[in-house]
Amino acid sequence: MHPITLKFLEAVKLNNNVKRMHLHRDLYLQEKERFFTFVDSLLEQLKKLDSNLEDITTKDCIFRFNKDIRFSKDKSPYKTHFGAFISSGGRKSPLPWYYLHIQPGNQSGISWGSRCPSIPQREAIILHIWNNRTKRQRIITNPPFNKQFGTLVDKQAEVSLERRLKSHKTQQLLEQLGKTKAKQILNNKEALELLLYPRFCVRHPVSDKEVLQTDFAQNVMKGFQLLQPFNELILEGMIG
Repeated sequence: MHPITLKFLEAVKLNNNVKRMHLHRDLYLQEKERFFTFVDSLLEQLKKLDSNLEDITTKDCIFRFNKDIRFSKDKSPYKTHFGAFISSGGRKSPLPWYYLHIQPGNQSGISWGSRCPSIPQREAIILHIWNNRTKRQRIITNPPFNKQFGTLVDKQAEVSLERRLKSHKTQQLLEQLGKTKAKQILNNKEALELLLYPRFCVRHPVSDKEVLQTDFAQNVMKGFQLLQPFNELILEGMIG
């Protein structure tokens, strides 16, 4: 990436308005193309690593720079970052993804996960994780993976176990699992926690200095390579 990219995004943050963007449209198009080219190169390499991405184009992965402000209190028209969501279903897919986020102020990063899977998909993921827990443990305890990404996260983990058990969604999930499986899981604390907090999202923060290094693209790919086995494990659970 180029220093101008971060300076452009910082300028948008300071003056986030349509008039200024129109005045600097050439700069915006330049940086948009620079990010597109960067992601295009990553995708070409990722396709060699992950065959599920074979039919995806770079255009399918990159988010629009304009914000959707219809339901937001913040009415500023533009994002202050560039983002690429690389998934076999495109950027709107609930399937597992590789994500690249470029934002000045040391807020860049690469991450992986599955966005808003449906209850049946989440059920499938959980059961597949449980049935392949040894494989999952081997992936996440691999020293390079652990060093790069650390602890797996799940936003739902903020809710206590007791409260989660009482929730309507949990009751629905237990019903879908069937009486036998639900009973087995309820009697196994490890399985129960995995059911309610499957933790299949990870993130590696990246500083501005790292973004601007000549080997940044190589480092992003190293991260994606570490994530690919986890991506494959979750995808197996979702689509069989």
